[in-house]
Amino acid sequence: MTDVKESKEALVALVILGKAVAGLAKDGLDLGDAVALGSKLVSDEKFRNALVEGVKGLDKVGPELKDIAASEALELLGAVYEALKA
Repeated sequence: MTDVKESKEALVALVILGKAVAGLAKDGLDLGDAVALGSKLVSDEKFRNALVEGVKGLDKVGPELKDIAASEALELLGAVYEALKA
């Protein structure tokens, strides 16, 4: 795969989680939103898998980003863009 695989998965997971929280927070956050997020985690396999993949390689993100090339940075930006569009 790519040299920034784990970084890409972590960023995509953050975007997916952020979109879910933002959707729940439209009317303010409360305990019900935490329950709804937990329910989504249990019932939505795609959501759960994205978060699991994003967390699995967190220890590799720092080393991946240490000497990142411009092409790799663009790859990460593209992944974030696609996740935001989805």
